[in-house]
Amino acid sequence: MSQYINQIAVNQLMQEVGDENVPFLFGIFCDELDDFISTLTTHPEIEKVREISHCLKSSAGSFGADKLANMAIHIEEKAKHKQKDWVERNISEFVNIARGTELAYRQMIN
Repeated sequence: MSQYINQIAVNQLMQEVGDENVPFLFGIFCDELDDFISTLTTHPEIEKVREISHCLKSSAGSFGADKLANMAIHIEEKAKHKQKDWVERNISEFVNIARGTELAYRQMIN
């Protein structure tokens, strides 16, 4: 399995919502990730970065994207405290993790 996907969390989600619903939910998650990646790569203001990271820490955690959820927690915390330099130094890693996560989930549903 991918470094981006926690298979145990995915299995639990499948039990909770049904196997047949998971590809649809992952598709929505991937579309959301694509939108967020686009926003993050256009040098958004720190408040927008905080909003995106807040959204992603919840959705990524729910879908078993642990690596992305953990990075989102750190980014949100730093953005919340207006640590702009730290956020700017780490935003590319956040975007790379989001891209890897999106790719891993798209491969899983295809």
